[in-house]
Amino acid sequence: MESAELSLTSASRRVEFRREPVPPLQQLEREWRQLEAAGNPSFFTSWHWIGTLLAAVPPASRPKLLRGRANGVTIALALLGANETRRRRGWVRSRGLYLNETGNPRFDSLTIEHNGILAATHWEPVIWHELIAWFAGLDHDADELHVGGSLRRVPEPALGSCRLGCRETSLPSYSVDLCRLAASDGELYPVLSANVRQQLRRALRYFERVGPLRLAEAASASEAMAFFDAMKALHCASWERRGKPHSFAGEFFEPFHRLLIERSFAEDATQLLKACAGDRVIGYLYNFRLGNRVYAYQSGFDDADRRERPGIVTHFLAIRHAFRSGARVYDFMAGRNRLKESFATRCEPMLWQVVQQPRLAFRLENLARRFAEALATLPSRGA
Repeated sequence: MESAELSLTSASRRVEFRREPVPPLQQLEREWRQLEAAGNPSFFTSWHWIGTLLAAVPPASRPKLLRGRANGVTIALALLGANETRRRRGWVRSRGLYLNETGNPRFDSLTIEHNGILAATHWEPVIWHELIAWFAGLDHDADELHVGGSLRRVPEPALGSCRLGCRETSLPSYSVDLCRLAASDGELYPVLSANVRQQLRRALRYFERVGPLRLAEAASASEAMAFFDAMKALHCASWERRGKPHSFAGEFFEPFHRLLIERSFAEDATQLLKACAGDRVIGYLYNFRLGNRVYAYQSGFDDADRRERPGIVTHFLAIRHAFRSGARVYDFMAGRNRLKESFATRCEPMLWQVVQQPRLAFRLENLARRFAEALATLPSRGA
């Protein structure tokens, strides 16, 4: 892929999208990494995640490759899974396409975030418009395009010009701008409210009475796997105490992440951290890293005693560690909880969007959904 070709402005050309069988993974890796160097991938659109997904999923369940070309040059890549579903007691049938997912709930329980199309930088401003126009042209072959876990809203002008609909759900996504911690050398205190600072200091003093606080980062793949095992034990115990299902309940979750660590640890793309107070382990974090962004993906805390706050202390230490290692964003990712809300300097919606062809069944379904939501907001009347 010549840099001169990639630097051509997108205004003078259009993108031709095609679905293709996935080529041999070594061949695709070369192409994907080459395009990463010309674009702005997130961890979830990098080869670390995409390549592991393709290696972990049985070949028969693999998504296809979506390739975008301009003047014969590949300027965009993504995966595109497919599945036919029925809902509303079977009367709504949909042939769905799934961006960077398989379409099979067994494998897609990984829950992708920061999703998108890997594109050469100069094509990013128009790539979504081009994708929507391509999907509109599949009128008789596909009914819905699922774009899960994206910070970018599908452009309304593109939907309108193609006469497509779109429904979405969202979750808040929290992050810490580490640049705001420069004056404190990575300490969180300057961006916290007075109440949160007090809670944090109380938690730190509590654990410092047990022993000196320290954060250790796994130095080898084997040590990372040992940290992962210990994190799993704490994570499962914590969620089971609360009577809630945990991430390891799905049969695909653990083997996928073990493979991800095995494949990407040497490139510093996966990070396993252990927080201790003296000899006592209080928590583990399993993070991703790409460029200047750290993604806080999974955790396990020794939180059997509800009076203790090991999660606050562990993330406090990890945020300082991220700053001092050169990161600029500590990303808590999607989902609301008190710790994220307390520590974050930014909150933005993470969107799960479904682009729909103009089908009568979808219009009726969306009308029924809006009617049910309106009923739910009406005040209840006593007898």
